[in-house]
Amino acid sequence: MHSMECIIQLTGHLAVSWAKDSVRVNCLSPGPFPSDEALEALISRLEARSLMGRMGKPHELKGAVVFLAGYASS
Repeated sequence: MHSMECIIQLTGHLAVSWAKDSVRVNCLSPGPFPSDEALEALISRLEARSLMGRMGKPHELKGAVVFLAGYASS
């Protein structure tokens, strides 16, 4: 099993195990976010495999992180 799949499985297990104690467990698995210094060939290969045809931007995760960390996601 791929390491990210293990993390997602662990997240589900912990969420079920700790729910009775009112502990929320979440994870985000957005895929690759190469840095500006990444090789153009790498970025091109990743974009070709992406359903949106582009790489994500770190600022696009902020809303999801704030929501999951806040009381609105309870």
